[in-house]
Amino acid sequence: MQTDIKNLQITEQDLERLTGKEISHLFIGSTYRISIFKNPKLFAPFLVSEAITLFLISIFSLPVSILLFQSFGKPIEYRQAKIEFAFFVILLVLVLFVGWNFFAWIRAKKMACLSRLLDEVDKFNQIIVALNISDRLKSVGNQSVNFNHREEILQALELTRDSLICGLTTERILREHRHFLSDRRTLFTNIEQNLIALESLDVQDQANRYSSLLSDALVIGMNVQSEMLKLQTSELGTT
Repeated sequence: MQTDIKNLQITEQDLERLTGKEISHLFIGSTYRISIFKNPKLFAPFLVSEAITLFLISIFSLPVSILLFQSFGKPIEYRQAKIEFAFFVILLVLVLFVGWNFFAWIRAKKMACLSRLLDEVDKFNQIIVALNISDRLKSVGNQSVNFNHREEILQALELTRDSLICGLTTERILREHRHFLSDRRTLFTNIEQNLIALESLDVQDQANRYSSLLSDALVIGMNVQSEMLKLQTSELGTT
């Protein structure tokens, strides 16, 4: 990957520094990313995670169930008592599992804006990968790859990256300091200016592969601005 596009990537380390959370495709810290329910490819890892959670809850519930059952004065010696104990363990596991997922969903909803911004970061990084593939195809003599407007694409990606960073920083400020407003306004302004600059970039050949990348970058910039407007509206509603 060429240095000019490699430096544009937003890495997991960048995300953790900007958001203050450990980031993965499934989690934001200990909270699920809402977007996993929209991506079929993440269903299997999600189910594995749920199975592990259920297993850990079961291990925790067994000794707790024994203590609780014995505290009720019911020794686990007879067949009927064993059946009742088994139902008690299953019930406790289900209650804890459902409760865990309920509170996880509540936490996930509170992180909905950050989750959507992370989705835009994923799309941005996919553009970087697509541009790298085009560079590699061109380097081996593939004449179907048109390199016109590469500088415009890099400029668009720089603006988009700046907007994403501003969006992630704004979300963290509002999450950690609900009434801290000074930096937020500056970041909102930066995002708006970046979007205006993106819209002003003109790629004449609309059939060009790079024009598609520019269009993707513009969509990401617009989505970031939309998320910031939602944040701004929600903040005004709570003040």
